[in-house]
Amino acid sequence: MSQETALGAALKSAVQTMSKKKQTYMIAEHIYRKYDVFKHFKPLAIGIDQDLIIALPQYDPTLIARVLANHCRRPRYIKSLARGGKRFDLNNRFKGEVSPEEQAIAQQHPSMQTNKPAPVNNATTDSENSHNSDEELVQN
Repeated sequence: MSQETALGAALKSAVQTMSKKKQTYMIAEHIYRKYDVFKHFKPLAIGIDQDLIIALPQYDPTLIARVLANHCRRPRYIKSLARGGKRFDLNNRFKGEVSPEEQAIAQQHPSMQTNKPAPVNNATTDSENSHNSDEELVQN
């Protein structure tokens, strides 16, 4: 049984009249301002979605899950998982560790791949061009 105040009910009602996109943006903005673990992209504790739903009853749980999924797809978060180490809860307290399997998966993520295209070798193209011009001279 929740003890919702009149102000809390009014806020929830006002938020729900907004578009889902605006609500998602509002939730993300609130989470990044309030919780350092999000602001600093630290590895999040397993089950933090339930903690967020409890901490933010004025927001739709589905939209909270969407914001969390968006956060976890960001390259900066994936890099923190790839480094491994401790996981943190909403209060920035240690709560578990990134497993070696999770770390390996994060390291294989496309955002972690730094394969840059090979630079074009101008020396090869210059020698080919001079070789082609020599052939033209011989043919003339």
